This record gives sequence, C-alpha cells and structure tokens, in this order.
Amino acid sequence: MRDKYPGWYPKSATEASALWDNAIFVPDANVLLHCLRHPAAVREELLRLFDALRGSLWIPYQVGLEFHRNRLDVELGAQDAYEALIKDQEAVLEKARERLRQLRAHPTISVAKELAALDMFAGDFRGRMIAAQAAHPVEEIAAAVARLTQLLDGRIGDKWKPEQLAAVKKEGEDRYSKKVPPGYKDAKKDGGEIDKFGDLIIWKDMIAKAKSDKRPIIFISDDAKEDWWWIHKGRKLGPRPELIEEFRAGSDQDFHIYEFGQFLRFAAERFPEIQAGVDQVEKSLQDDERARRRQSEVAEAIETRAKVRELEDERDQIVAVLSGAPGASMPVAPVDRVALRTRLGELTAELEAHQQRPDDAVLATPGGDDSSATEERTP
Repeated sequence: MRDKYPGWYPKSATEASALWDNAIFVPDANVLLHCLRHPAAVREELLRLFDALRGSLWIPYQVGLEFHRNRLDVELGAQDAYEALIKDQEAVLEKARERLRQLRAHPTISVAKELAALDMFAGDFRGRMIAAQAAHPVEEIAAAVARLTQLLDGRIGDKWKPEQLAAVKKEGEDRYSKKVPPGYKDAKKDGGEIDKFGDLIIWKDMIAKAKSDKRPIIFISDDAKEDWWWIHKGRKLGPRPELIEEFRAGSDQDFHIYEFGQFLRFAAERFPEIQAGVDQVEKSLQDDERARRRQSEVAEAIETRAKVRELEDERDQIVAVLSGAPGASMPVAPVDRVALRTRLGELTAELEAHQQRPDDAVLATPGGDDSSATEERTP
C-alpha cells in the first residue's frame, strides 16, 4: 500500500537521514537572505553551513533572481532601521510628554522631574542608535554576498526562455484554479509571471535537476504556506503528498523539505564544524520568525480594519436609502429595495464575522505568541 501512496507516509528518521547521503540541497531565497539579515556570529555560522554543503549545493535560476531582487530591501531596511526607530520612539515619548504637561496638579507626580527623565531616556536611546548606525557592517555584509556568490558559482540553473514562461503561466493558471501545489497561495500576487508563478518555476526546475542528475532533492525553505506543507491539525508532517507523488512521477527520485531551523539541527549532527554555533543561530532564526509573524499579523489587521470601514460605509449608505434619509441615494437606479435589504443582511453578517476575529489584539499586543508555530515530526 505504501508503494501506491508514497506521499501519505511521513518519512521515518532513518529514511530521511538516508536521503542526505546522495541528495542535492536547494536553499530557497528566503534562506539565502538569512546570511545578510543576522548578526555577524550568526552570519558566519550560516555561511559555514553552506560551505559544508558546497559539494551538493544547487539553486534554480529563480531562487537566485528572488535573492537579488530582495537583498537590497534586506540590506537597506537594516540601515534605515536606526532613523526609523529614533522617530518612532520620539513620537511615543512626545505623547507621554504632552500628557504630563496637561497635568494641572498632582499629589505625587513631579512633572518637571518626569519630563527630564523622558528627555534623558530619549537622548540615551538616540545616542545608542547613532553609535549602532556608525558601526553598521556594510563591508562585512558585502563580503557575505561575495562568499555566497562564490559558493554558488557554477551551481545555478538556467534562466527560463520567454516561451517557457508563457507555458508555465498557462499551466499555472490551471493548477492554481484547482489548488494543485505548489504556488497556488501566490495566485493573487501582482508583478507578473515571475512573482505569481515563482514557486512553480522553482518546482519544475527541481524536478528536472533530480531527473538529469538521478539524485533526490532536499528543499530548504522558510515558506510555511500550505501549498508546500502537509499540515494536519496545526502540525507539519512533511511535504504535501501531491508533491511527493508528482516529483517521483517526473524524476523517479524522492523529495523532502525542511524549514531552515529544523534543517540546521539535523545538519549539525553531520557537520561537527557547525555544532558549536547551532544554538545561537537557532535563537536568531526564531527571533526573526517571531518578528516576521508579528509583521504579517499587523499588516493583516490593518487590511482588515480598512475592509471593515468599507463595509460599514456601504451598510450606512443602504440604511440611509431604505430609511429615506434626505440626500441619500445609491449609484444604481431605480432602487431595488428587496436587493438592498438582502445586501444589508450580507453586510451585517460579514461585519459580525470580522468582529469575532482578534485583529485589534494583534495591534495592541506588544509581544508575539509562538502558539501557532508548527513542527515537522520527522527529520
């Protein structure tokens, strides 16, 4: 039975370990970008890992393209953070100052003393940020890019031709409409075929590489979307079963996927030279993941609030028309009161559904919660 449904049986530790002996290791662009995003000690350990894998390292052209398209955002975003943090902190402190200035009298609070304390804190923070900015490792990060470039020299797939991109666009539209993995979670992405069908292009290249080299593929990615992962009740069990079966059918080889933190733990067992730094690297990766999740949640909450405002405006307009409020009108004439009442019911239900979601808490809570994190059960 297992031979007929290979994707539905998560790999045992022994099976996964056996893949490492002959596999081609394919880091995704988000993994390569970790080499630029983290502190020096972590950056060095990540590059040491890639160096240890060098003999079996390979990336599709699309991965390299996404790395280069995003690396300046990572580099310049880190450089811009100093001024942004100073401005954000000053804005918060100014609110506190204004509240203090509005105290006409208070039995225990010394307004002048507290204002001076806020000014001292702001000055200290600004000084630390300016010092950190002056010490920003521009040259070291450039050296990391140079090392990655050297490590991947001769280990990158070919650029797709226009006719290949046209074909994958046609195939991708059909696959995404049927939710065939991978990539369908990017169906709404703007930016053309390269953005929308990037995962599918990477997938096709990995199948072709496995077939030509007659070797299995281990994909390393921090893409946690369901169009790559088999997720059951919040637990990642491995690659989507459909991916395993399509990969075998197209290459006669096996396929496995790791999140980078998980991959790092197993890599440390095989490469003693990176064992000492694993804990530090893993902590930095976890911190980065919490920040990424927090950023994503806040963006989603802001988008939801905007949507709620649109729904409320439409609801209020319909109520005004149905109640005969002066000056109220709808863009469609004549007014279909039955249709308006039906739409009003839909809007009310949709708004009630939004009210049950904890989006506001996302924006109000200063820290993140790791309760949604999932793990794959096998190596």
